[in-house]
Amino acid sequence: MAKKKVPGRKSTPTTKRTPGVGKANTPTVATGPLQVSAQGAIFKGDDRLMVSVRVLDDDGAPVTGLKKQHFKWWQLGHFFGQFSSFFVVEIEDIAGLEGMYQLVQADWSTVGNGTIPFYVRVAKSSLRTGGALTFIVKVREGLDTN
Repeated sequence: MAKKKVPGRKSTPTTKRTPGVGKANTPTVATGPLQVSAQGAIFKGDDRLMVSVRVLDDDGAPVTGLKKQHFKWWQLGHFFGQFSSFFVVEIEDIAGLEGMYQLVQADWSTVGNGTIPFYVRVAKSSLRTGGALTFIVKVREGLDTN
């Protein structure tokens, strides 16, 4: 439909707007580093390696719902990959422990004793990652008091 010319007014171009387009809030992609802390443990008489991992966002809120594919971890540069017997357990429904995970490597054993470093990397997306270093001290049999 053409606009009528009104004397004394300049004609301005008009565009048709589709209702609702351009007015809705567009979702934003969550970015920022993840705060990751880790603590490892081995138990006497058990072949499992367990690493407790806490994951928080950059505001300090717990990050929940992570699965095995979100975690990668290394022992002395050895990657525990997709085909290992490593699994992840999220600690759920316990107040104060939101964002806590147990990474468990079944049938883990290491030769030798001493301090063994582990690095855990968490990636919720390509823009939200974080990592932590932890150590496990392995003492040879016979040095404990039990």
